[in-house]
Amino acid sequence: MSQETAQHIRQKYGLEETTLMDRVRENWIGYLFIVPTFVMFTILFYYPIVRGIFLTFTNTRLGEAGSFVGLENYSWLLTNDLFHFAFGWTLAFVFGTTLLQLVIGLIAALLLSELRSRWRDWTSAIIMSPYFSAPLAGGVIWMWFLNSDFGMLPMILSDFLGVQAPSFLADGVWPYVSLIVAQSWHDYGYAGIIYAAAIVGIPREQYEAAALAGAGRLRRFRDVTLPHLVTPTIIILALRTAWNVAEFAQPFELTGGGPGTRTMLMSILTYETAYVNLQFSRAYTLGMAMILVSMTAAVFYVTVIKDEEELYV
Repeated sequence: MSQETAQHIRQKYGLEETTLMDRVRENWIGYLFIVPTFVMFTILFYYPIVRGIFLTFTNTRLGEAGSFVGLENYSWLLTNDLFHFAFGWTLAFVFGTTLLQLVIGLIAALLLSELRSRWRDWTSAIIMSPYFSAPLAGGVIWMWFLNSDFGMLPMILSDFLGVQAPSFLADGVWPYVSLIVAQSWHDYGYAGIIYAAAIVGIPREQYEAAALAGAGRLRRFRDVTLPHLVTPTIIILALRTAWNVAEFAQPFELTGGGPGTRTMLMSILTYETAYVNLQFSRAYTLGMAMILVSMTAAVFYVTVIKDEEELYV
């Protein structure tokens, strides 16, 4: 009797158990619309990934069918000194550019929030303009700015200030600093756009209440603005880390991984392995390492910052 009553209650409130086929019959129109997207993702995204993973276990070269070699490519990766250097430099590059993009983007968003609406649109377009330029164009701009032979900055330092300008793209730590600064300049607008949208959405009443309580500008930023920026920060960190790991065009334009291999990023090493040395299987193996770095960073960001986010819920 109690079992029949429970069944009656589930039917009454729509809680009866449904099978997969029941859900398909009930929502067949929605599934019909999903099918084309799923097919395209399978062809253009999932299949290349699976194919790439398979190629890492072969010795495939450009224009040549490879044979199965097991873990040979992964063994080459782990014992290759150039990969070790590129891996470490890529981590430093990603950390530096991501941090600078967060800081500069936040400053830009805070400055824009203080402007009147009639000035905000034009100013935001100017401040965010580097992000909308092509990476190769950004590389040309920074090459014109930093090159020791014809660059504007070395010319200003030597001709007007009488200071011997360092070779920003070749000597000492300057190539590393130059690549990080140039990439941060190009992409800080992404963080600025997200932060600006988050700041605009903060209720003005919270600022007014904090001001009435005697909170100064710095305390209002800490107690009102900062808690609303936790989730946007997670998004920016995860996406910008993945993109910075894969950055290629602007660093390649500026140094090409040189001089020699001093600024060799994993993205440039992958390109040279695939299209200079024609070793596609090893290039795919490098790509797997880049994906692993991006996924590890994303999981780390979400796990670490989630605890802090819960403090403000």
